[in-house]
Amino acid sequence: MREGLVPDSDKLVVLNAVLRVAARHPSLLAPAAFEDLSRTLAAHLSFASIAVLLPDDEEHQRFYTDNADPNLPGNVRFGARIPFDPSFYQRVYVEVRPYICDDTRLGNEIERSVGEAGYRSYVAAPVRSPDGKRALATFTMTFAEPGAASRAPVDLIEEIGDIFGASIERSLRSARERRLAMILDTSGDAMLAWDRSGRVTDANRAALALTGHTREALIGQNIGSLLDPEPDPAVGLPEPDARLVLVARTPEGEARRLPVAVTITAVEDDPLVACHALLRDLSAWEASEHEVVAHLARIRELEEQHRTLLDNAPLVIFRLDPRTLELVYLNHCAERLLGVPLDEALATPGFLCGVHVDQEGAAAYDEAVLRARAGMRSSPYEARLARRGAHAITARGTIYPLVGKGGEVVAIEGLFMDVSVEHAARTRLIQADRLSTLGTLAAGVAHEINNPAAFILLGIDMMARMLDGPGVDLGPTVSEQVHHMLGELRDSTRRIVDIVRDLRMFARAPAGTRRIAVDVNRTVESALSLTRGQIIERARIVRDLGDVPPVIIDEGRLGQVLVNLLVNASQAIPRNAPGEPAVTVTTRSEDPRTVEIEVRDTGVGISPEILDRIWDPFFTTKEPGAGTGLGLSISREIIERSGGRIYVESPIEAEAPPRGARFVIVLPAAGRGDSSIPPMPSTPPRSIKSGVRVLVVEDEAPLARALAEEIGRVHEVSVAGGAQGAMEALLVQRFDVILCDLRMPGMSGEAFYEKVAADKPDVAKRFVFMTGVGFGADVERFLAESGRPVLEKPFSAEDALAVIQKVVTRHGRAPLPAR
Repeated sequence: MREGLVPDSDKLVVLNAVLRVAARHPSLLAPAAFEDLSRTLAAHLSFASIAVLLPDDEEHQRFYTDNADPNLPGNVRFGARIPFDPSFYQRVYVEVRPYICDDTRLGNEIERSVGEAGYRSYVAAPVRSPDGKRALATFTMTFAEPGAASRAPVDLIEEIGDIFGASIERSLRSARERRLAMILDTSGDAMLAWDRSGRVTDANRAALALTGHTREALIGQNIGSLLDPEPDPAVGLPEPDARLVLVARTPEGEARRLPVAVTITAVEDDPLVACHALLRDLSAWEASEHEVVAHLARIRELEEQHRTLLDNAPLVIFRLDPRTLELVYLNHCAERLLGVPLDEALATPGFLCGVHVDQEGAAAYDEAVLRARAGMRSSPYEARLARRGAHAITARGTIYPLVGKGGEVVAIEGLFMDVSVEHAARTRLIQADRLSTLGTLAAGVAHEINNPAAFILLGIDMMARMLDGPGVDLGPTVSEQVHHMLGELRDSTRRIVDIVRDLRMFARAPAGTRRIAVDVNRTVESALSLTRGQIIERARIVRDLGDVPPVIIDEGRLGQVLVNLLVNASQAIPRNAPGEPAVTVTTRSEDPRTVEIEVRDTGVGISPEILDRIWDPFFTTKEPGAGTGLGLSISREIIERSGGRIYVESPIEAEAPPRGARFVIVLPAAGRGDSSIPPMPSTPPRSIKSGVRVLVVEDEAPLARALAEEIGRVHEVSVAGGAQGAMEALLVQRFDVILCDLRMPGMSGEAFYEKVAADKPDVAKRFVFMTGVGFGADVERFLAESGRPVLEKPFSAEDALAVIQKVVTRHGRAPLPAR
């Protein structure tokens, strides 16, 4: 550390020495120049250190020193940025005069920190520009002793600083140029310059990388071979960031056209450069742009698909404003399903509530909407929705809230699904279940009625025979009256039996799979028998039944259709209608390939506006509770599935009220004489052989006794009250014929037969079944599979004797049991 002032020296010697240092170093702001200057000055002056301060701005300066003293504060190292003291700045840079500090310990914060390092005083002389008008920097000389600054040769220090002026200005400009060149050369943007003839004069590294040329290959090229279109300052330069095409070279030497954004600046005062261009490669940006465009196009496509999906979905999809509860969105399917234009629906207050046909559905809708506004979901509900210009549909509604991140309800959404077909199917299932229940009840009723009816008929025949027997003399008048009474009793009983038998169509209707050759006229009579009570209250019944072939159809289904048409016909005629109201049933076969059944009434008829709608499910003109609106729809379905058709006519005469309706069923004929129904036994010839052993298995004791007495006139009869007794009898006796009831307590006739067939097949061949319920899918399937004869109760003694004769004729007498 050099301390104290040296004796006066020759200024010229010192200044010449300083000039030689300045000549040796291109920049006096380099550490080597400072070391050289410090050694040179130390030979003539006594000081602690020298430094140069360069202003950065009005508040900060850069510090360059020859001293690497570790005691200096960390913020005053070589090139450090330190703050200005306002008085210092004013003195040196504004007034351009020296600044002297005789005791750093008493100065500002910076001076105190320097004083703590051992520098007690200093002189700061302005380094003036070559024209002497401004201070470019500050040349500072520090001393180890306080007060040494005031004794220092300030004028010499100022002249030394002035020598620095041109060198520092040159150093600053050179450093600035180097920094600028470095920035330009390391910039990520390509930069090109060309002269007035269009030849490239300079390019940074980014331009070399972008064009694919070496510097040697690029310098001298015409700018027109690189940029398309070629920039021409005489015509006018493109706007900043204009898009041009750069013709570049690949590493393989092939031409490659790149999109670039170009900003071209004309240079006026440089004889070597006419224009300077800044180029940015847009390839990645353009690829990203294409990707974004494609992505946006995909989003638009997905949005369009989403809208199409919503519009084409077979649903009414809607959105409500949670504040007003009014529609804000409705899909196009709603317009098709409800028949109301979207604009009208969206503009109608309370539109969705209003399309509910009944109040119960509207109340369910309102409740679901209110729950959704409160953020709660509701269970789906079913309701009927009105359709403009068409019949109402049955819909299932689901309404739910859309909840935002903050838990608030931002929208209410919902949908209505048309479930009319499902509802119709469900109703049909209910109806089928009811018919099945009715069939089961009918079978039970038939069994309970036919058993006593069989006993009554057998008893009437026995009474008639007894009254005609020897020793009975009632007199001509009484005998005639008694026989007449017995005939009426027989006819009434048979009428009961016929009505029960007619119930078979409802017992078979639910199955809908047993298609056989059906006697049309017989089915018509059965339907009339069941509906007679309803019809005769309002009209007379007219039959016009022709000789028609059978048709292939499920007999129960055809009966169901006819009963439905007859009931509708009777209900179309008002009570106490004037004239002679009538319901007419006609069968004909004008074409041998088809059979027509016509049901005509003289009622109020069908108005033209609803004539085409009567076949729609749930359409009805009856009062609530009087019908489901499914009868005609189901009837058409039954007929069409059987290969036929059904149509209606309701003529309207001029200036006269409607005159009834005419329903016509057309079914394909099965051919005359074709039938899968086994013929009933005919009256047997009187040549009945005697001595046949017959086992009667019947749980109804009165009927068993009556039957045994009647058959016993010809054959030897044994009676068993059930299957168990019959099996015991078969173990000890032989029987030529076994008359077995199908329905018995304990073991049924079917189970009894299957057990015998498994153990004694020859005995099973001699079975004849008796049944008071000769219908039902299970019964008919069993009878068909067994192939055994059937006596439907009630039957006469002659019928029983005839079937016994046939069995014995076919299978002979049973062999005697082995002893």
